[in-house]
Amino acid sequence: MNLKSIKITNFQFIVLFLFLFLWLYARVGQYDISSFIQTHHLFNYEHEFLKRALVGEILRLSFENLDADIIFNLSLFFLIFLSIVFFRIFFINFNKDNNINKLIFSIMVFVSPLTLQHFIFDIGRFEIINIFITLFSFLIIKKFHKNTFLTVIFIFPLLICILLIHEGSFFMFIPMILGFWFFKNSEIKTFIVQLFLFLIIIFITYKISTLGLATKYTFKEYYNLLLNQHFLYNEASDHHGFLNISLTAVEVLYRDLFNTYDPNVKYAIFEDTIRLGFRFKSLVDNLILIFLLSPTFFIVFTIYRSFFKVSNFKIKLLLITPLASFALFVLGYDHMRWWAIMFTNIFFILFKLCEEKNLYLEIILKNTQKYKILYIFSIFASFILGPVKYMHTFDIIEGLNIYQELVYENKN
Repeated sequence: MNLKSIKITNFQFIVLFLFLFLWLYARVGQYDISSFIQTHHLFNYEHEFLKRALVGEILRLSFENLDADIIFNLSLFFLIFLSIVFFRIFFINFNKDNNINKLIFSIMVFVSPLTLQHFIFDIGRFEIINIFITLFSFLIIKKFHKNTFLTVIFIFPLLICILLIHEGSFFMFIPMILGFWFFKNSEIKTFIVQLFLFLIIIFITYKISTLGLATKYTFKEYYNLLLNQHFLYNEASDHHGFLNISLTAVEVLYRDLFNTYDPNVKYAIFEDTIRLGFRFKSLVDNLILIFLLSPTFFIVFTIYRSFFKVSNFKIKLLLITPLASFALFVLGYDHMRWWAIMFTNIFFILFKLCEEKNLYLEIILKNTQKYKILYIFSIFASFILGPVKYMHTFDIIEGLNIYQELVYENKN
């Protein structure tokens, strides 16, 4: 049997998807949504314009009595849809002419703690929706990139939606979308439009971040308003179907990067990031993640190095765009989440380039062949380690006495 050329039927692909998804879902073991994420689904435009409130406004207009079950079921639907989209990109589209090296690369990416496993654990996050919008934007650009006017007409509303869902998407997804557009069309007149659009997006991001702060109610008033509107229990409630309100989530609406706008909100965003994102435990978690996922880091580094050697400026710029998420490490303390988003975006770009040019596909295949043992090790390690979370690394590490003694005895 020639393992370099194998035939996988559609039925076998379905079986493989179900096996991997169900195994990962069981491994992650996340069957509810955190109070922080639940609370974000309650922000809306009923009383005033608020940042991150577009999803909540749609839910408010769609459901008379919004509860935790509705939020979870909708989030589960989007999660399953996301897993199907991932499988299509990482497997179906990539393995049209079946090759064992392609299959190994696909599995490594799909099961990585930094991709689907992370989103299974962090179910309900708004970036899952923004990933769909980003990929849809890619499709629009691919189809209409030769017509600058149509591209702007279709893309601009999507970029605004991404920012209204979460203004941090300016770093998470906007650079990739604009970078892919520049890659597809870099004519001077189109570039001028792209640059002008980028400046507009910067301005809109600033306005959403500032005008979207809550002013009609104080912090405590708005917190109590959410409690009363939804007949909610307190944060310790474990009642099935009842929503839990997170004080930390509500704080988002009363602070910007450097200031707070309510006496009950103690830290600005940047202060909170320095205080929590760079404390001893967070630094340890970052080092643990880099060490345990060093095979993945190494693989991506070697692929990037090879891509850069054969790429022009446009492609190099596109390859850099996922790294914009690095800015979030000083804008938010949930560092593990930024690692996951960055690597997910990196894989999107790698697969997109393989789809565009066979040269990059050959680099991937040669890399997989050369480091096959490392790839297989990464796959098995991914099943064992489980998901990268949002503020913590892996559950098997957190359960170790040496870890608990290290991070909690040096707690600051």
